[in-house]
Amino acid sequence: MKANLQIKPTRSLDTLELTSDYYRNKTHERQYYKAIRKDKTNSKILSIIDSIPDNETAQKRYWKTYHCQDVIIQQSDKFKGSLCRKRWCTECCRIKTAELTNSYKQPMLDLGQLYFVTLTAPTISGSKLKKEIQKRIKAFQLIKDNLRKTYKIKLNGIRKIEVTYNEKTNEYHPHFHLIQDNLEATELIKALWLNQFPDAKKEAQDIRYIDTTNESGFIELFKYATKETNTKGKQYSGDVLHTIYNSIQGQRIYQTYGNVKKIKAPIEAQTNEMEIDYVPEQNNIWYYEKSAIDWVTFDNQLLINTLEIKNKIETQKLISLTTQLINESYAEKSQKQSNTIKHPIN
Repeated sequence: MKANLQIKPTRSLDTLELTSDYYRNKTHERQYYKAIRKDKTNSKILSIIDSIPDNETAQKRYWKTYHCQDVIIQQSDKFKGSLCRKRWCTECCRIKTAELTNSYKQPMLDLGQLYFVTLTAPTISGSKLKKEIQKRIKAFQLIKDNLRKTYKIKLNGIRKIEVTYNEKTNEYHPHFHLIQDNLEATELIKALWLNQFPDAKKEAQDIRYIDTTNESGFIELFKYATKETNTKGKQYSGDVLHTIYNSIQGQRIYQTYGNVKKIKAPIEAQTNEMEIDYVPEQNNIWYYEKSAIDWVTFDNQLLINTLEIKNKIETQKLISLTTQLINESYAEKSQKQSNTIKHPIN
């Protein structure tokens, strides 16, 4: 049965639609969330570094992300900051997603009907993760070769490695996501994958028709190499995150094949260039200050005023939650009163 790939947005108290009173304009709002992402990323990086006290080589890689865009140079209304381009940097991943989507979306659409494929195998321990990823990459290459030589089918698409973590079992789940054409080839991939991994569950291998009018399928493919939080939104420990990132070190997370491979890969921007229209035009240097979750000049100008906005948002969340609880309590009492009236006690 056909099923369009739909990424359904969720709403919670953490994603309330806020009034314009919090921000000067849309640019200001974007900068606020950029500051929040940097703060969360820095906290994550520190937890990873603390988990590997004797691994100086890995620490250097993570420190580069900690200092990503620490300094922003302003020239008139133009702002520029250096990027770390690491897989564990939330901001750089967002930029990477945009680069890949912009480069490959139209060439992929030109292939015609597309399919979103998930290939899985049983979860494994952290000590086996790196070798298992290499094994599964090799298995997929063998499948492509088999299709070309035996079935005379040339695959066209993009493959991504993703790793998730199971807190209950303390195991890791490396798997592949594909976007490609040719349903016959896609079904064969699934069958050949199960031959390679006989312990894999047939029902866990997924094939979906992609609604090509919806960009969400492409964003889903490109947006991350690992989910860094559990289902409740709690970040995994530094040790778990390092195990995942170390396992994919040196691997190509995104791999094109077939005709898509001939398309020139996007050039990774090394700097983030912005136009910020709510700050007076000037030549200045802004330094990130962790305690302020903001970029600050030597004369103490704040780029965003993050803490004040954050406090306002938290206050609004608390008010909304309190109002919700009061309304629910009132509705419950009203229902009880209604039931008592309908069924009086003799």
